[in-house]
Amino acid sequence: MKLKSIITVVLLLFVASSVVMLVSKELSSSPGESPAAAASLPDNALVVYYFHGNIRCPTCESIESYSHDAITTTFDEELASDAVVWQVVNYELPENAHFATEYELVSPTVVLVRTADGKVADWQNLVRVWELVGDREAFTEYVVAETRNMLAPSSSCHPGI
Repeated sequence: MKLKSIITVVLLLFVASSVVMLVSKELSSSPGESPAAAASLPDNALVVYYFHGNIRCPTCESIESYSHDAITTTFDEELASDAVVWQVVNYELPENAHFATEYELVSPTVVLVRTADGKVADWQNLVRVWELVGDREAFTEYVVAETRNMLAPSSSCHPGI
């Protein structure tokens, strides 16, 4: 009887440690996320960032999914030519913490960053994604319109607005 109890405890510990490892692995990365790519900016492009934290709620996942779909279906040619770059970044990781300050991040969001010669020329935090996430069509229209505006040669956005 004692051997059966020991085996049960060992098996439960194994299962528990496996679950902990899977959860920690899931929290440390995201599909499409590229920590190395997040460190450097392209020379001349529009980077569409989806910034998220360590904990990802269903609403946050919808914001990422809706934004990704809006960008990839509307700007497929620009993505293919690297005029538009999609990046998913966990801003709560130590190596990405600077993004929270640079782009005034207070929650998961979409940020458009126009680069020129490898430096930030202009950026815009699409804060309305939280307001519009319940209406996918309005959400998509907003993300597409703001992205088009940032792609326009003469556009002048105001950071954070």
